[in-house]
Amino acid sequence: MGVIGNGLSGSTAPKWAATESIPHSMAKRTASDALPTRDPRLTIGMPLYNNGRTISRALDSLLAQSFGNFRLVISDDGSTDSTCDICDTYAARDSRVTVFRQPVNLNYGNFRYVLEQAETPLFMFAAGDDYWHVDYVARMIDMLDRRALAVCAVSQVEFVKDGIVVARARGTRPLEGDIPTNVARFLAAGDDNSRMYGVFRTPAAQRAFPRRDFFGYDWAFTVGTLLEGTHVEVPEVLMWRDYTEPARYIHYVQRDAGRALGRLFPTLSLTADMLFRLRIPVTYAVARQLLRLNLTFSKQYLRAFHPSIAKLLGESPQRPE
Repeated sequence: MGVIGNGLSGSTAPKWAATESIPHSMAKRTASDALPTRDPRLTIGMPLYNNGRTISRALDSLLAQSFGNFRLVISDDGSTDSTCDICDTYAARDSRVTVFRQPVNLNYGNFRYVLEQAETPLFMFAAGDDYWHVDYVARMIDMLDRRALAVCAVSQVEFVKDGIVVARARGTRPLEGDIPTNVARFLAAGDDNSRMYGVFRTPAAQRAFPRRDFFGYDWAFTVGTLLEGTHVEVPEVLMWRDYTEPARYIHYVQRDAGRALGRLFPTLSLTADMLFRLRIPVTYAVARQLLRLNLTFSKQYLRAFHPSIAKLLGESPQRPE
């Protein structure tokens, strides 16, 4: 769903952050790392739609990783810009890259599609407008190798807009307690799910991913993985994500929810998926966070689409972006 962070606002991202590609000194690593491997350990799944402006930077960043034993699966969801042509160029020169073009728009299902292609022990989602420290993958895999109970490893993350760090993600904090505690702490973390872009153990990720699309599907995915094991954090900023105004995400409800009740309570389908498919343990803390989550997003929906009703309820209308 949305992204809300804290700290470091106004600091400067890496010097290459505002450019479309990473420095040549990093990108040239790809020549030695691009050798084909019979048994890649990691699949990187990259669902794309109209990422032509930033995709070269993202691909350069991934292909320059110090850990090169991976397969990069790109699934384009009907882009109308240069995304596909750029990706085809990379696939032609690096055998680790495979590009799929979807005949119909999959929307959230594009994430499911790239995850289903994984036959490696480890998996990682990658967004077409993000970029990573050259050792990001290596550090996450090393952490998982040392923590047998963990199913996800993620670094700290900064959100960047126009080359300037505008927020530190708060959705990467370690979750290493028991299952009910981890689920409640995740649900209480606010509006940030940056941990979805960590490195996961593939079987756990595939079992956790929702079978249908709904608003907040990514939260259901994360909660599902927490039923399988813990989440650990590398306490350094090794990933930079393109900043999106949190208020924009509530507008997806109009597309995602077919009925009035689903629009009024945007996270109702998410709640049902966690309760009935995942069968999460419903402790007092978990139930409290589920109630808070549903009320919070209901208020956001009213502020965005029914400001007069929101005003009657004492809620301020959503300010234009």
